[in-house]
Amino acid sequence: MKNIKKRLLKRQRHPFIKRAKWWFRDKWDWFRRLKWWQKTLLIGGPIITVALIIPLLTFTYFALTMGDVESLMNRNNTGVVLKDIHGDTFYSVGTAEHRELVPLSDISKTTQQALVASEDRNFYEHGGVSILSTLRAVYGYVFSGGGEFGGSTLTQQLAKMTLLSRDRGFLRQYQAFSVALAIEQRYSKDDILAMYLNAAYFGNNSFGIEQAAKNYFNKTPAKLTLAESSMLIGLLPAPSVYSPVAGDKSLAAERQAEVLKRMVRENMITEAQRTSAMKTKLAYQPPAVIKNDAPHFTEMVLSELYEKYGEETVERSGYQVTTTLDLKLQRQAVDNVKNQVTYIKNMGGSNAGLIAVDPKTGEIRALVGSVDYNNKNWGKVNMATTKRQPGSTFKTIYYSAALADGVITPATILKDEAINIGGYKPQNATRRYYGNVTIRQALARSLNIPAVKVMQQYGIGRSIDAAKKLGITTLDKDASDYGLALAIGAAEVPLQEMTNAYAAFANEGQLRENTTVHEIQDKYNKAIYKHESKSEQAISSQGAYLISSILSDQNARSFMFGSSLSVYGKTVAVKTGTTDDNRDAWAIGYTPDIAIGVWVGNNDNDTMVSGGADMAGPIWRATMQAAIGNANPSFSRPDGIAERFVCYGTGGLASGAGSNTYKEWFLISALPTTSCAAAPVEKKEETKKPEEETPTTPTAPDPSEEETPDPTDPTEEEPTDPTTPTDPTTPTIPENPGTP
Repeated sequence: MKNIKKRLLKRQRHPFIKRAKWWFRDKWDWFRRLKWWQKTLLIGGPIITVALIIPLLTFTYFALTMGDVESLMNRNNTGVVLKDIHGDTFYSVGTAEHRELVPLSDISKTTQQALVASEDRNFYEHGGVSILSTLRAVYGYVFSGGGEFGGSTLTQQLAKMTLLSRDRGFLRQYQAFSVALAIEQRYSKDDILAMYLNAAYFGNNSFGIEQAAKNYFNKTPAKLTLAESSMLIGLLPAPSVYSPVAGDKSLAAERQAEVLKRMVRENMITEAQRTSAMKTKLAYQPPAVIKNDAPHFTEMVLSELYEKYGEETVERSGYQVTTTLDLKLQRQAVDNVKNQVTYIKNMGGSNAGLIAVDPKTGEIRALVGSVDYNNKNWGKVNMATTKRQPGSTFKTIYYSAALADGVITPATILKDEAINIGGYKPQNATRRYYGNVTIRQALARSLNIPAVKVMQQYGIGRSIDAAKKLGITTLDKDASDYGLALAIGAAEVPLQEMTNAYAAFANEGQLRENTTVHEIQDKYNKAIYKHESKSEQAISSQGAYLISSILSDQNARSFMFGSSLSVYGKTVAVKTGTTDDNRDAWAIGYTPDIAIGVWVGNNDNDTMVSGGADMAGPIWRATMQAAIGNANPSFSRPDGIAERFVCYGTGGLASGAGSNTYKEWFLISALPTTSCAAAPVEKKEETKKPEEETPTTPTAPDPSEEETPDPTDPTEEEPTDPTTPTDPTTPTIPENPGTP
């Protein structure tokens, strides 16, 4: 004993890790000296205890529920309620009223037989559980990463409705196992079958066979035919997928055939009856149409919920969902689109889409998927999420990256001239050239040739990487597959992704993933989910500031667009885009608080008469005005940005202000390397600022060399505002083109 104490005291002088190592070694030596039955009891005892306690606790917890048929079926207070960010309801479906149980005598015999044959052919023989099926489910969980192996009895499935969880892990299977045994002890087989048919979810917001018969076939359960019964029972494994009205009709037919085949195998029907049922043409009730101010947004929310939690769980749980939608802004956006529809149609267009995103959270505040949700040809296509060519709106993606990396500056001068790069001959929309222009002027005026030169200098591959960092997922080809036509928007990108990329510029370069859901509670007010916004630095804050400085420079933009895109008295960044033959018209802009994107065009890609500023611009401008309200947004200048005087025509750094200088913003690490002298300012006589190089109109090309326009080569938008200078031979130079 003294030796043990002496050894322990000696160990106390050693580090904790070493003492812990000795302790575990002593315990292992002790365990090894135990007899085999002692080891078995030591390990198996706790496992057996837990295995016995779980069903006992589960049974105790649901003891009161067992005697209440309605609670056991868990079919009331079902459905979904969607609210906007301020708590105003805009979509509600489901029921809270008490419904009487439909007895088996009022349910078609073929429906009962179809259910038993398809879901649990030994229903009337087993005691509520299937050991083989349970072991198969456990095997699937252990060896297949929790895969859904199914095979539960009808009683176990009824138990899972009470447990109300989508988890298919071992614990839930075990709990359902014990609850199923308790149900079998209390109710008869016919009672269980009736409860199941009254509680099962058939999709199409149908809980129980009564709602299913009405919603799908407009009849009572007693009048369901063999063909109708087999179709409905076939929906049970995945109602939204197999639905013949909202899902895949071919899959629905396959499921119906499988149910009928099993009924033949169980001698419930003959082969002739099966054949007749398969040939029967079923007449379905039309699906419910979403009737609110945001039908496409509603579809997006429901799709997100169903994918994450499962349709039955969402509907049966009575989810109360606070979405990210701002109903006031949504209604204003809808009105703005409607107000432009007549003009859009007169100009050869037919459809429009809009999305508004909060840059600070990524939450979608407004979404218009089409001008007419009920249009049978394309109304339900969500143009906010559909890929289209973005035209000149794509220029900001690689311009911003080149600015952030110091490859170019807002004062960098490029020559707008005729070019031929391996047979690629881009042109400006005006078919004119404007000589030497700064990067600020080139982007603000949406000139194509300088844009191609910027991408050529920065690199197509780096431009694609920059787009991916900004959340654009559709550029999945090699750089060589796109070529320099990518510079003017030749690839397809959804409006949502383009707008969210611009939202990153608004948020100091931080990109946030879009979401439609803010928080969720179930029918018992239990918190299910709350959105927590996470961001990634997609571009430096300095790069975001420089691109915002250019896009918000109304003075630089007015040369080509006049005041058509201005929001009076507000600092707003905006860029428009138009693809070849005016097939797509875009306008995307932002403040630090909101980013709004608009697309106008035709779903069949037909041509229009006008482009981005004229077609999408008015919708964007009106919606942005509504979103800003009385606020006075401004972009915060980050560290690492400096304002310097530079000389007109050279872009060189000047020692100070002069009659030949203007102010411009730069990365501190990418200041111009050349210098120039500032000309003195004469006080008495107004000094005329040097003018730009006079643009020249290219001579008419040789018809034999004239290139046929490439329909995949988009061009930037035409000037649309009547106040815009239209004679490119006499351009005006802004008073201070460098002022952001």
